[in-house]
Amino acid sequence: MKEMVRREREVKLEVLASIARSQLALARILNSVADVAELAPQTAKRIGENVRLLTNMQEQLAESVTGWPVRSYRVKKGSPPKPWLRNELREKQVRWHPQVNRRNWN
Repeated sequence: MKEMVRREREVKLEVLASIARSQLALARILNSVADVAELAPQTAKRIGENVRLLTNMQEQLAESVTGWPVRSYRVKKGSPPKPWLRNELREKQVRWHPQVNRRNWN
């Protein structure tokens, strides 16, 4: 029984190592897509979409192997809510300029 549990863990580790190698390959593909994007934007877009789909499949596989969620968040679609500010800050207008030190905000 212990041998079977040990072997199951080894197989899971091999699968995760394979996913990690695949992620490195996908990163190299994305670097190549960045070079091609200027010359053939539609092709680059399709390759990027395929890479996204492969990444999602790898995440699902990793989750099924480990039993843990790979992402601690899920991509949400929609419009973001208004920013929340304390009541006393809502009345004060804050202006920012890149050349002004952040501590000197007015």
